Amino acid sequence: MNTSVYINFGTSIVTFVFGVLLLTGVLYPGNLDSTKLMFGIVLMIYGVYRFITSISKIKQVRMEERRLKLDEEREKFLN
Repeated sequence: MNTSVYINFGTSIVTFVFGVLLLTGVLYPGNLDSTKLMFGIVLMIYGVYRFITSISKIKQVRMEERRLKLDEEREKFLN
């Protein structure tokens, strides 16, 4: 796998965990005002979004490789 895949997965996990820690009050303890709440939720959603897009990019690359392989096999068969 490519290093960018590891970076994407790592970034998604770190942002999600940071959002959870912000919501639970581990980071910046005190009262939970609306700014912390919204920022924590946004970070969690962004982490999930980045994880899903990373998986979909991997699937797209695999599908493209399979399509190219099928095209090559078809050309060999026709010739």
